[in-house]
Amino acid sequence: MKKLAALLLSSVLLGACGHALKSAVKDGKIAPTFNDTLLEDDYLWVRGFGAANPQHASDSQRRILSREAAIAHAYQRASETLYGANLDSHVQIVDAVSVGSTIDTSSQGLLQHMELVETQYLEDGGCSVIMRLDRNYLKQAGLEPQEKK
Repeated sequence: MKKLAALLLSSVLLGACGHALKSAVKDGKIAPTFNDTLLEDDYLWVRGFGAANPQHASDSQRRILSREAAIAHAYQRASETLYGANLDSHVQIVDAVSVGSTIDTSSQGLLQHMELVETQYLEDGGCSVIMRLDRNYLKQAGLEPQEKK
């Protein structure tokens, strides 16, 4: 009986921790289809991707930097969803590979309340993160974005 109660409790807890954006990682690679942004009744969900320089010396360094890049990308997606996109981009392409792209991040105001919910690593050292922002913060700020159709 105790085992059954423990099993039921663990399944309830796992269900409560679930989120609306499904994994974008399949077999260690980016899945063929996935959602980047989802606006629900309770949360704005965003996904970010990042990759580190393959020339970094250690797996740890590549994973840490790809995670930071993925978080910055998620902040960018949230900002674009809430405020629109204003892009000023400078990217240098050499032999069809981006070699001169920079990302500057700072979270202020509303975006400071975003929560990191999930981190997944790809087999090549890249990273996918899922972050969320409670819609109560949006309401307090007078923002009511609508789901894109």
